[in-house]
Amino acid sequence: MDYVADTTFLVGLWRRQSWALDFAQHESGKSLGLPWVVLSEFWHGATVAGHDPRRVEAFLRLGIPLLDPVPVIPLYARLCADVQKTKAYRAISQNDLWIGACALAANRPLVTRNQRHFHLIPDLNLKVLSAA
Repeated sequence: MDYVADTTFLVGLWRRQSWALDFAQHESGKSLGLPWVVLSEFWHGATVAGHDPRRVEAFLRLGIPLLDPVPVIPLYARLCADVQKTKAYRAISQNDLWIGACALAANRPLVTRNQRHFHLIPDLNLKVLSAA
């Protein structure tokens, strides 16, 4: 695995946005891992938007493997405890802490458009995508 995908990237692929498609094409020889939290956030957004669940399931057959959450748990606990001691704690959601912990545990860059929250996680390597 070369990268960990954030929800913003998955949504960009779903919406067929050029910045996401360009990255996927440019990095076509590289592999992605998907945190369970990203899958949950994506399903939540699709449900709220009223998307057909069969269409969502078909899209998610992209073949991006889910990351094993077990090795992430102790890292998340330490990260969350550390962040709670700072002012950043109110600026970052628990889901983003989980996603960041997944990327840290995998020791891979997180592909995202959400640098506003993720830059608050120490030592997290970000691959920030922007619209062309």
